[in-house]
Amino acid sequence: MKTVHPEYKCHSDEVAPLARLLRVSAARDLADLHDLLPDDYDQRYLTRYDAAVAAAEALVASSVQQAQGMVVTRHLQELYAQLPAQLDRLAARVRRAEGLTVPADRFGVAPARVARNNNEKVPLAAALKTILQNLEANGPALAKKGQKPADTAQLQELYDDLVATTTDHGAHTSTQRSLTQDNIAVLNTLNGFMQALFADGKDLYRTSNKAKLADYTYRQLLKRLRREQPAGAPAAKDNPVPA
Repeated sequence: MKTVHPEYKCHSDEVAPLARLLRVSAARDLADLHDLLPDDYDQRYLTRYDAAVAAAEALVASSVQQAQGMVVTRHLQELYAQLPAQLDRLAARVRRAEGLTVPADRFGVAPARVARNNNEKVPLAAALKTILQNLEANGPALAKKGQKPADTAQLQELYDDLVATTTDHGAHTSTQRSLTQDNIAVLNTLNGFMQALFADGKDLYRTSNKAKLADYTYRQLLKRLRREQPAGAPAAKDNPVPA
């Protein structure tokens, strides 16, 4: 049997949210898309698109569940929520500590903040690893500034969970490896819908509407998704398709 490889370039758990975000533009511009390609963007286009999204979301609800969340227990969710404040306190202690083995700006706090804010699991794990190594090497100096073993233990616990749910690669979660061939095929189908829509939207608005063009630019939309982290925004009202 031929092996099915992922055709999407983002995380597997980003495919469906990205598709939902793109759908907002498709619904808004459906009349224009229908005028461009009436056979492709007919009255049932959004129905077919939504069916592909629903199939992908069903995977997220089962086999991709771990990749969907940073943590799998209530306690670890609390640790993740508390991380920004904990990083702020650590940054202050690092800034005021004396005799550190690394400069304060190389301690790992800033990269951890960025990765936490972008909900990027692999970079966050890497940043926490750097922080933990620096905490171990500079324990006495930071203890004088108020760093408690319990603070470090919380960082260690979150790091251990991240390692358990991500690969060493920066672009894929560990769930990517465990996806079945059928699951990859489902995500590839949705990705096919999106890639066609990206291309058609670009052709439609390349010279006529730069603002809408950005809505059909993959890199721009993925960047927006990771910045805003939409968690199931309501579907936009569909535009009617001309008869």
